[in-house]
Amino acid sequence: MRALSSLIILATALIFQGGVAEVLDPNTAVNDQLKILSADLDRIGVDVAFNLNESSVARRSPQRPRIGMHIDIPSLRMASSAELLMWEQEYQAQRFGTIAFIVENELAAKRQAFSGFYQDWLASAAEHRILLSYALNDEALVREAVALLADRYAVLHVPADGLQVEQGGRLFATAGQRWVLDSAAARDVESELPEFQYLGESMRRGTESVINPKARALRRLARAEPAVFLKERLGDEFEASTIPEIIVPGGIALGEKAVFTDIGNELRFDGERLWLNGPQGALALPEATAPLWKASFDFAARAVAIASDAIVDIDERGRVKISSALEDTDLGFRMVRIDLEPFNFVTRLDVQKSVIIDSDVEFRAVANRAQFQVEYEVRFLQSDRMRIARTEAAIVYRYRSEDGSLLHLDSWGPSAFRLEERTDFLGLGASTRELADYAAWVALFRAVHEQQVEFTYGRYEFLKIDKSGRSTPSRI
Repeated sequence: MRALSSLIILATALIFQGGVAEVLDPNTAVNDQLKILSADLDRIGVDVAFNLNESSVARRSPQRPRIGMHIDIPSLRMASSAELLMWEQEYQAQRFGTIAFIVENELAAKRQAFSGFYQDWLASAAEHRILLSYALNDEALVREAVALLADRYAVLHVPADGLQVEQGGRLFATAGQRWVLDSAAARDVESELPEFQYLGESMRRGTESVINPKARALRRLARAEPAVFLKERLGDEFEASTIPEIIVPGGIALGEKAVFTDIGNELRFDGERLWLNGPQGALALPEATAPLWKASFDFAARAVAIASDAIVDIDERGRVKISSALEDTDLGFRMVRIDLEPFNFVTRLDVQKSVIIDSDVEFRAVANRAQFQVEYEVRFLQSDRMRIARTEAAIVYRYRSEDGSLLHLDSWGPSAFRLEERTDFLGLGASTRELADYAAWVALFRAVHEQQVEFTYGRYEFLKIDKSGRSTPSRI
């Protein structure tokens, strides 16, 4: 009865809007902008689907074109580096075109070239920046849609001619909503871009995704990476681990999200430096190399996507597994080296492996700059009788970027007393200190990917950074 009442209310509201909207999945969570446009789109022969992957929508061949969103590309999930590269390559090959529009009525009367539109685009809220992709054969219909949208919003049409790669790429990289025109022509587009690849795909049973985790390509990728795990399952000083020892990825795992104290929460990139912008103005972040930032950004994106903190693991045979986001990067190379350090500074401790994890990352304003403080732990693990990974001893360090200080804060665990006179605490800290820098960048970009921090200005230039560096060893 509740669902029926909701449908009656929705139908009544649409009648009072002056038209009957063709919404193909009225029981799906509503996208406000699609709902607003649905009646007008209906008049030019276009339907609306809030979720193009809802089974009744995905399986049915489009009788009329429909505009909608994919379940795996929700609002505010911005493009990854790989997606941007793919978009530019396929756009240049003239596989599709795009329309960008800004949901701000006061901009509707403006007719702008790219430069003016792009400035308004960047200054708008992320959810108001909408990009609609379409197949070449739908160009005539799209021009009707452009005329319709221009009455309400600021609109920029990037035709399907492959000639405006950078303009389209900048819009794609910073779009807060990514829509697609689903049609017979769109389903024939040969593309690896998710907008077209997911057309006609239904959500998998019991999930809210069309992605098959058992697909051959994903299985091949998983075999080369550390096992998926979240560091919190290793427990802490007061709560035991819940991970069976046999599958614990040793090595390094970074999973904190940055905390911001009296500081802005908008990230900007000017081509050389990263800045945190807020009410007190722009604060420069500590310097680092652009490839290091980019590798951290890509790792954070992958970690969020697969719900894993694991970066690197080296097994008993010396075989190296590393996150695909860090393969053949200087950051990945350094992570492998840091993973080898702990047992060089601890002797006569009956444990099987070490794991280095972050436990706290805080950014704050210090002398007109954004600085960070990181706490991390070097843990030594042994399995108990139930084959559960148990932290026998943990060494806790705190690093502050403003003065480069590193402090041994604490040691804990049932075998912590054995560390005394058997451990070079200063040497272990010095050999792992740079991990604090990496943990800070990963935590910052996790906050970006999980939408606690806006990153629009300079995002396109940032995504284009080449992160390649030293080859990751397959064995040490």
